[in-house]
Formats: sequence, C-alpha cells, structure tokens
Amino acid sequence: MTATPATGDADARLVRLTDHPDRDAALAALEAIFFASTTRTDFASAVERAAFMETWTGWFVTHAPADLWFALAGNGTVIGYLTGCKDSAGAVPLDRTIPKYDVFADRFAAYPAHFHVNVRPGWRDRGVGRALVDRFTEDCRADGLPGLHLVTGVFARNVAFYQRAGFTDALQRGPLLFLGRRL
Repeated sequence: MTATPATGDADARLVRLTDHPDRDAALAALEAIFFASTTRTDFASAVERAAFMETWTGWFVTHAPADLWFALAGNGTVIGYLTGCKDSAGAVPLDRTIPKYDVFADRFAAYPAHFHVNVRPGWRDRGVGRALVDRFTEDCRADGLPGLHLVTGVFARNVAFYQRAGFTDALQRGPLLFLGRRL
C-alpha cells in the first residue's frame, strides 16, 4: 500500500517495507537515519554498533515488516521511517531485546500498539514524522485497536511533537515517559 501524506512543504509518499521496490536500499537508509538520530555515537567496534542497531530495529524488520513505513521524497530518497508493533504484550522476544521494554507493560492492554519514528536531518519540521505517525495510527484504527503508545525520555525534545499528535495520556516512571493515544 502506498499513501501520499500531507507533509507541509515536503513532497513525500509513504511506502511499507513490504511494498518498497528495493528492500536493501530502504534498510540501508533506515540505518543511516537511525544513526543520524540517536544520541549514542561511540561504539567500541562495528559489531557493537550493529548490535545496537539490531536492538532498536531488528525485531521490527523481521517480525513486523508490514508495520515498517518509509517516507520517500519525490526522487525516491528515504527521508524518514516508522517501525511499529501492533501487539506490545505479545511481541516476544522484544520484551527481552529492548531495554526497559516492560516498564509500562501494565499500559499495553489500553494501548497495545507502539512505534518509533525518525526523520532524516534536513527533512525535520516539514510534516514527515507526523505523516508517518498518522499513517500508522490509521492502520491501528482500521485493525480495531483501542490505542497506541510510545516511550521517550521525560526531557526529550520530541515530547511536544507527540503531544500535538494526540498522545496526551502521559505517565512518567523514572526518566521514561509513556505517551498514549486512544483511537
């Protein structure tokens, strides 16, 4: 399925990983955007760097490729991505892969789906991330899910972005912030 979002001044279209014409190129772009977006920059080795990437994206690529969306610029360049999971409680072994994944497990029944979104520097603040979040939200609504959530840092710069996107059910536990949206 392909969708054309309203992305502010960005002319982009959204494509699932399962529909992308060049899976390897899409995943290479995901890796580049991931490392351009993460706050961790130091790795002891290439193996450690690859393991870090696998921790945060590997499960989604393997187990939920239809819930992995890419935003493509008019020329086909990947400018953002969203990795999603529609069953947080049943996403084994994700609960053993992502650190502190289970901190908000008591919220998974009301908000079963979760996601991670990143946009390429230079394309941020142009509606790309919001288009990806809205696309995944519509998928979750169409599947009859009661809500979706994300977890971020209490002081992360993205909190206001998610609140504007309707993620207003907030719960803090330590340095982590759960943000949920009912559908």
